Amino acid sequence: MNMKSILIIIIVLILTGIPVLAVDSTIVITDYEITPPVLMPEEKGILTVTLSNTEPSADFSMGPTDKSEESYISTASSSMIDSVFLDGKKDIDVLAGNGQFEGKIGEGQSIQISFVIRAPTRSGIYFTQLLIRIRDQEYIKYPIAINVNTPISTVRQPALILSQSSSGPIKPGDSFPVKINLINKGIGQAKDITVRVRETGSSIAPMTTNAFHIEKLHEGDNAVGEIIFNTDKEVTSGIHKIPIEITFTTPDKGDTLVTETISLDIKGESDVSIMSLETDPERIQENSPFDLIIRLDNSGTGDAESVRASLDLPFQGTKEAFVGRIEPHNDAPAVFVLESGEAGEYVYNLNIEYKDDWGEHQRAENLTLAIIKPPDNTVTYIILIILVIIGLAGYRLWSRRGDM
Repeated sequence: MNMKSILIIIIVLILTGIPVLAVDSTIVITDYEITPPVLMPEEKGILTVTLSNTEPSADFSMGPTDKSEESYISTASSSMIDSVFLDGKKDIDVLAGNGQFEGKIGEGQSIQISFVIRAPTRSGIYFTQLLIRIRDQEYIKYPIAINVNTPISTVRQPALILSQSSSGPIKPGDSFPVKINLINKGIGQAKDITVRVRETGSSIAPMTTNAFHIEKLHEGDNAVGEIIFNTDKEVTSGIHKIPIEITFTTPDKGDTLVTETISLDIKGESDVSIMSLETDPERIQENSPFDLIIRLDNSGTGDAESVRASLDLPFQGTKEAFVGRIEPHNDAPAVFVLESGEAGEYVYNLNIEYKDDWGEHQRAENLTLAIIKPPDNTVTYIILIILVIIGLAGYRLWSRRGDM
């Protein structure tokens, strides 16, 4: 393999973020960050490298317990660091940081080491080399690219994709949780991520907190946060779009703001009941026509559709009324034209049927209706006849007196 092929492989490893490992070593570089991510010529910056020991903790070791002394020393020395050195390759000046760490990194632990660097006078991509001296082994070498005023940093950009899950349609006045999922489908890391609900007004608003925080998302990682919303009883039915702000930092662009939306399905629930009842005439006599007028009120939060009312009175006439649509906080009449029967008190059921966004509903109301007998006017008629007779007799007497 020639030098050109080796250089291409190193560049691919750097751009894809795959660590270069030393044989039999448990020390790897798991992350690095350059601040600022793109240096200007002769500008100073900080290169921070994260070193990790991939050796499992002794508490979780499943190997044999009778290791020889030789094998124990070999394992221990594979994580003992004698020195960490950043070689700027005559292009990048390393002003501070070399030789600052010496010792052992515990199993499963990580440390961060920072180097102060200065860019050269010319723009370009410069390759430094991190040299880690492991005791009883050769140097571990990690190439790290430094971007000096070169616009190629977008190659490693994260892409945060938002999705949501909730318990389904929401009734006005209810509180409900919404789980917000973020997945990084880009090819770079996003750090210090804040997901925040923007101002939405008083109808739909977060109950306690309007944000949650995620420390970092590597490529392909995802995280879930939950925000509890509260709704007002007056909120209108329909799909409501809620703006969500996502802020995060990237290795090369710094602070980034992305605006997404989540959708909340608000479905009002109707509640139809009797508001008032009246008859025309007010006192119903037996075997006579009358109108029964029942006003139905919708005290719910959604429209009541296809409202019907029927009754089971044993009378002739119209015993079913189609009311139609009743909006929230409105009422409408159900009119029944009937012919009464014999006098007495009748117990009957009023059945109400209607639909809303949640399905079909039925309600039965138990009512009574009184039918009275017509008044007996016989005595009145007799008195009238007597009065008429007396009047005629008096008139005749008065007429004869005039003749005398």
